Amino acid sequence: MAYPVHSFDGFSGDHLSGPRQRDNRDTDIDRLARTQSVKDQSQSLLSDDGLRSSYRPLKVEYPDKDDTQLWVSDIEGWWQKQRRKSAHKFRTYTWWNWLCTILPMFEWLRGYNIRQDFLYDLLAGTSVAALVVPQGMSYAKSAGLPSVYGLYGAFVPVMVYAGLGSSRHLAVGPVAVTSLLLGNGLPDAIDAPVQSDPNNPHNQFAQDQYNKAAIEVAFLVGILYTAVGFLRLAWLTNFISHSVISGFMTGAAVTIALQQVKFIFGYNSRPNPDNTPYLTLPSISFPRHSPIQEQLGDLLGGTWTPYFAWREFVMGVSWLILLFAMRYFGQKYKKLLILRAIGPLTVTILSIAIVNIWHLQRAPQNIRVVGTIPKGLPGASWGWFFPMEHFGKKLGLAIVVCLIDVLESISIAKALAYKNKYILNPTRELRALGIANIVGACFTCYTNTGSFSRSAVMDQVGSRTQLAGFVGAIWVMIVLLVLTPVFKNMPQNAQGAIIIVAVSGLVNYSEWWYLWKVNKFDWLVFNGAFLGVIFAGVDIGLAIGIGMSIIIALWHTAFPKTVALGQLPSTHVYRNVNQYPEAETVDGMLLLRIDSPLYFANVNPVREGLARHEAKALRAAAANGQTIDFIIIDLAPVIDVDASAIHFFTDWIADHKDRGIQPVLANPSPLVVRQLEAAGVPKQLGREFVVGRMHDAVTLCRNLQVERGLNKSSGSDQKPVIIPDQLVTPPADNLSAGFDDEHVQENLHKPGGSLGRTVAEPLRNIPILKKFVNRGDETVRARSPKKR
Repeated sequence: MAYPVHSFDGFSGDHLSGPRQRDNRDTDIDRLARTQSVKDQSQSLLSDDGLRSSYRPLKVEYPDKDDTQLWVSDIEGWWQKQRRKSAHKFRTYTWWNWLCTILPMFEWLRGYNIRQDFLYDLLAGTSVAALVVPQGMSYAKSAGLPSVYGLYGAFVPVMVYAGLGSSRHLAVGPVAVTSLLLGNGLPDAIDAPVQSDPNNPHNQFAQDQYNKAAIEVAFLVGILYTAVGFLRLAWLTNFISHSVISGFMTGAAVTIALQQVKFIFGYNSRPNPDNTPYLTLPSISFPRHSPIQEQLGDLLGGTWTPYFAWREFVMGVSWLILLFAMRYFGQKYKKLLILRAIGPLTVTILSIAIVNIWHLQRAPQNIRVVGTIPKGLPGASWGWFFPMEHFGKKLGLAIVVCLIDVLESISIAKALAYKNKYILNPTRELRALGIANIVGACFTCYTNTGSFSRSAVMDQVGSRTQLAGFVGAIWVMIVLLVLTPVFKNMPQNAQGAIIIVAVSGLVNYSEWWYLWKVNKFDWLVFNGAFLGVIFAGVDIGLAIGIGMSIIIALWHTAFPKTVALGQLPSTHVYRNVNQYPEAETVDGMLLLRIDSPLYFANVNPVREGLARHEAKALRAAAANGQTIDFIIIDLAPVIDVDASAIHFFTDWIADHKDRGIQPVLANPSPLVVRQLEAAGVPKQLGREFVVGRMHDAVTLCRNLQVERGLNKSSGSDQKPVIIPDQLVTPPADNLSAGFDDEHVQENLHKPGGSLGRTVAEPLRNIPILKKFVNRGDETVRARSPKKR
């Protein structure tokens, strides 16, 4: 059912938008002349005669179908709309449109300017490759995988995403948080012991099982990514607030950094005191922990401190100082930006050179190195997916990884798109990332997503398109084909230093202080996620943060505000009496507003809130020798009601009518009108008491007071005045500023009978609105009216 919308005759939005749409090259003189014309029209229309002759009040129209038919028609309408859109595509799309839909890279390739853009893309891709080669190998080891898996992940998925993604600056590849999640979750998903050194495992079969499980999780993550993209389910991530993500990232960064300290201290393994001829483990490796108390206990406890290696410590601290210094100067001085990008590569080259020159990997120095890294491109692994053992555990881990990766990637891509002023397609992004992970899983790549640090470098160097992604992937391919033997003697303390410096950028201490100043609830959520991650583990910490966020959201909706309203002097505007002390109550009436949709969880708090306001109003009226004859509820914020809310309305209306108090509902939306009508509420209440806006409801009740002779003690000398059928209250939809609560909706009520021809004040006292024209956007706004 269409709800009619009426406005001032000759004064619609076309007067404001039409000229601008016809000519975008308006001069200042044209805009000034059009502005003066709008002024003249508004002055004539806001006169007494203009209001009486031009205004047509809106009427609340009830659906002529039952509710089931209406919902069926809505679904049918949606289905027909989708069919029309699909038919339009098939009818109008050319082969080029379909090619760009399947491979979006052709959109930017068609207009690519080699002279202007290629150099920037080449530099950006090279800078990201210099960053991702050492980072990727380090992140893979953090995930419990051989270092070469990090190079695989920086090659195949990057090529796929570059052809499918819509972001020009998102750098895809292995990231620290995903590696941490896999490193903590995969040991529970396999039936084999975890190896302390993935590059040189004691048990190769166990390491192979671990690698296979990581690839299976990557495949599941890719399927989830793609499903979320095609089904447009990214809205589910709205339940994870920014505070949760910030706290989780900060806690994860601290956890990852502490896990790398063992490489700086030189802890590797210690003799096994229980070693026997029947035991094949003569040494015990340094354990992997997530909770901070366990990590600190091992790092600083008496069990491992005797095995502290001062040479490793000196070398590792030196790399940390160098990396932090290069990042600092690269951020502070724009001309030295390249230092930030080549910092990890510089440390990699220097550390390898120093170890090879002085043979530090040999006794007595015994600097631990990465070891042999296989040469060549990744092999096929699509036969690893089925059968999939421990499917439930792997799926649960994949859901957590996908959730974090979606939030991380989309937030980075949106921020960079906003900064560089282009449109991002989130659905296309999710599909591209999903397909990139699926294809990567088919070629021995573990889970990939967008990286904060590498995307920032890609943007700052000046990437123009995803050709930079292709360039970076080609450099990684060259490394895989030629240079992997070079990394054999890369010190593990250098890898640990690279990871520590990389994740330090995720520690968001400024957000902690910002949330403390802005919103204490968000500050509590941040701390809950942060403390949960570092003390209980990443999965439990994430669950704590999400749980706290949802509880706070439910608390806000389960205990909505119910406020008493009053009329601002000389206006038709009704505001919260606590916020506007000058707002005046109306004799014999109680004006209330419910500031939330109504559903089963908040019906009782709303009932209690309304009862408190009513009891207070009854006491005040009794003290003045008056009564409360009408209770008017503003339903403008109530955009939806469920069955429990409708039961509440029916009981509440019946109770008040039995006590001689007439309820009135104002400002209901069309959806709420439909739901109330389906339950028969307007019939129970009286259709004339479902009114389009607050001032119409107050006018209606005042007229009833005059007719019935109610509240004589108020001393009011107002008399009803007979006027034409038009209600003289001007609509506020075209004059919205200052009247946002009183905007004319599609369901305004036109009172009938004698009530429709009377008002509570003489015609000569109708306020004339003061108006002004905002020259910038040419919209007419209203200030508070003054009496003539």
